[in-house]
Amino acid sequence: MPDTTTIRDLLQSAKGRLRDADTAQLDCEVLLATVIKRDRNYLYTHPEAVVTRSEIADFNSLISKRADGYPVAYLTGWKEFWSIPLSVDRNTLIPRPETELLIETALEFIDKDANLNVLDLGTGSGAIAIALARERPLCPITASDISMNALSLAMANARSNNLPNIRFLKSDWFSELDPQRYDIILSNPPYVESGDPGFNNSEIRYEPRIALDGGAGGMDAYFRIIPAAARHLSGRGRLLVEHGHTQGGPVRQLFRDCHYLDITTRKDYAGHERLTFARYPG
Repeated sequence: MPDTTTIRDLLQSAKGRLRDADTAQLDCEVLLATVIKRDRNYLYTHPEAVVTRSEIADFNSLISKRADGYPVAYLTGWKEFWSIPLSVDRNTLIPRPETELLIETALEFIDKDANLNVLDLGTGSGAIAIALARERPLCPITASDISMNALSLAMANARSNNLPNIRFLKSDWFSELDPQRYDIILSNPPYVESGDPGFNNSEIRYEPRIALDGGAGGMDAYFRIIPAAARHLSGRGRLLVEHGHTQGGPVRQLFRDCHYLDITTRKDYAGHERLTFARYPG
């Protein structure tokens, strides 16, 4: 007899398997839409559509991985950031919504017709560089990362979005950069403390540790980036860094110790201190 399992049947059974997930319904819908190669709206308008046995097997495989905490973005192979679909894999950090605050803030300092040099340190999937390149196409943007695998994915994302104003460079923070000065430097560096239990029991255990682990206090990257950035900023150039919600104070102090001016911290939409920026006197 032919299989008569419907979209509604499959979603109901899968949601029960993800009962511990806060986003169980959404996760099931996204994964099923991926398997049957339709958008989520199709699931709502065709709940009685029959799903093939091969599709059921593929979907159940994804649900099993999701039940073990495997990130949805890695299962689907993409993540939206700044309304831009980006390819992601386990070589890169999954872009987070709170990182869009970096884009919003940087755009305040870059006029639409400006031609400013911008540097994205630790670009990963290219999310920050790509969002800025789309919004400010006249700005030359350099995107660096220590991982060649991450850079390859970022370059593919830039090509798929037809953004020729980004150049990619393999570099350990500033190590391989030329003497060029930048008007804006941005970074979402690793800032999770090495001892964070999430590395053992949350979704981040599947993401590249090099993109998350900020050392014993989560501040290692800032101790390298903030002092060194001063040598790469143009006169009145600005450095913007994302950080953990408990790190605003230490990051501001490091900016002060390095003689930056106009040090400002902004909160994300959850009310957490998330971004600090400052300018260097030139």
